This record gives sequence, C-alpha cells and structure tokens, in this order.
Amino acid sequence: MPEILDYLDNYNRPITSKLNIADQMIFARLPFLPLAGIVSEDLTNQISLPTAMRLIEKSLSTVSKYLLLPNDRVLIKKLATSFRYQNVMLSGFRDLHENDLRTQCAALLVQTEPHQKVISYRGADGTSLGWKSDLKITYDFEEKSWQTFSLTYLDQVLGSSNDALQLIGFSKGGTMAIWAAIMAAKEIQSHIQQVVNFDGPQFSSAPKIADSLAIDFHTYLPQLPFFGIGSSYPSLPKIVFSSASGIWQHDLYSWRLQDDAPLVLGTASVMNSFLNTDLRTWLHNQKPEDVNQFVEIFWKSLNDTQAITVNDLIKHWQQVTKNFQIASQSWNLEAKEMGQKALQAAFRIIVSFTRF
Repeated sequence: MPEILDYLDNYNRPITSKLNIADQMIFARLPFLPLAGIVSEDLTNQISLPTAMRLIEKSLSTVSKYLLLPNDRVLIKKLATSFRYQNVMLSGFRDLHENDLRTQCAALLVQTEPHQKVISYRGADGTSLGWKSDLKITYDFEEKSWQTFSLTYLDQVLGSSNDALQLIGFSKGGTMAIWAAIMAAKEIQSHIQQVVNFDGPQFSSAPKIADSLAIDFHTYLPQLPFFGIGSSYPSLPKIVFSSASGIWQHDLYSWRLQDDAPLVLGTASVMNSFLNTDLRTWLHNQKPEDVNQFVEIFWKSLNDTQAITVNDLIKHWQQVTKNFQIASQSWNLEAKEMGQKALQAAFRIIVSFTRF
C-alpha cells in the first residue's frame, strides 16, 4: 500500500495547527476528488472532511463517471473514518472550466483550526492527460485564466477574515500557489505563512520575488524531475524518493515517506539558461500545434525508458536520443536543432542528479 495511505493508519491523533508535510500532501489531493455538489462553492458554508468523504463514497457506489486514480478511492475510504481529520472543515470548492483540460483549474478551502486555513489549488484532473495539460504551463504564454483564478480565490478567502494561511498544490496547483503568494497585495501576503509546491512546474514568466517577502516557500520534486526540468523556484527544490518509473514519479502516492514527511535525498537546482530562456522564447513563436508536438515527443522520449533512478535514465540515454531523432524526422532543421539542444540541456540537469 502507498506510504501516504499507511500514514493515515499510523498517525491517528488529532491534527494541530502545525501541519506536517504528509498532511499537506493529503490536502493537495483533495481538490482532485469529486467534490462538486458535496462541498459548497460558498467559502462560509462548511462541511467536515469525513462527512464529505462519506458522501463521495455513497455517490461512487451508484455513479461510475468519475475518473480517479485507484489510490484515490482508498484515500476517500480512509478519510471517511479518520479521527485525525474529524474536525477539519471544507468549503469553497470551485472548479473552473471543468470540461476543458487546457484551462481547467480548481481550489478548495481547508480549515484545520478556527483561525488556521489552507488553500489547496489544483490544475487539470488527475489523469495522465491532465498531467500533460498541466505540464504545458511551462511554455503556454497566452493562457492566463489560472493566474486570475488563483489570485482572485486568495483575495476572496482573506476578504472576510484575518486568518493565517498556507497555500499548497500538486502539479499545476503548486504553480498556482506560488503565483498567488508572489502576486498578492502586501496586506494579503502578511497572512501567508507557507507555500508548498508538490512537483509543480514553474511558469515561463516567473515574477521577481521581493526581498521583503517573509513567506516560507517549499518545493518537492521526485528524483526524476520531469515536470521540474528547466524551472526556477523561490527556494532550492527538495528531491524526494519515488518508487515509480518515468513520468509516474509525478504521482504523490509513489513517494516514500520517512515518518511524517517524504524521504528527502537532498536539494538541487533544475535551472538551465537554454531551457529557461532560449527554448521558451522560440516555442512562443511557433504554432500551437507544433509546440504541442514538440513537447509531446520531448517528454515521451524521456519517459519511454521507464527509468526509476537517474542512473537508469543515463544508461538508456542513447535510446532517448534515438527515439527523439526518429519521432522528429519530419521536422524542419531549426526545430530539430532546438530539440537536440533541449535534450542536451535536460541531460546536464539529469547528470547533476546522479548523487540521488
């Protein structure tokens, strides 16, 4: 059983205002669950977390339309009887453009104590197609709805209270959390204690962080950082152990825990000047369909090795380059050159992870 689910069995004492990282990982999964119609869009209309999970269990027994990761079903079952989260309240579930993966995003307000709240952000749904949609945030210069949504939601949460806040998110949700914290007005920033990003890519036009911003930023990436390659974060990412292969290391259920936190292997930069500037600028000037094809082939070439460790990926690097060359045969010379340079830049980042 995934360790985050075992954690719920081992940590059954009441939650406190000082959330541990395992709690934050679980809260980051909540917006991916079928909460519509169960958790109100109204920020003040609360329902307890266990009650919401029991209602979801009931709905899943009669309706089969929901697309969940298999482990989400186990998570729902455990949370429905959780003593640890019996007093945790949910409200304000909002799902923007739920039928459009390109612009889809959501948010949920979690109250752990009377004046302690967590905003959990989400990008597209939890399927592999949703993950690919989230990944496109790194080069999609035109799509701004997630930025407006994340900041507006934060403004509304603090519009009627002075509570302390944590912002968390998985995948694109983590990117949204960072964006909202950095771009919020100073009076709102003063209420944000912590921002936690679980394997969310950094967006292409990252704003500069003011030196006076007193917010605790944390980013966690797996040891094969497919989603984080080429990103620049507010603080050095913590690299965690995942038991999955390839892109499935993006799945939080695959992350190994050490007590109440992911097993951290160390910290590392995933920045690269070519990926961060040259490639993104070039992609911005290409047709959307060509950009989609470029990124799809790039990541598929990396993922097809089904590597679990960085050393596995390096051993199969010839396969990566060969797969890319075959898949990009119909491209023009400039696109092929950019693709080769992108692979070389990714390789330099990956080699720096060999210590993990």
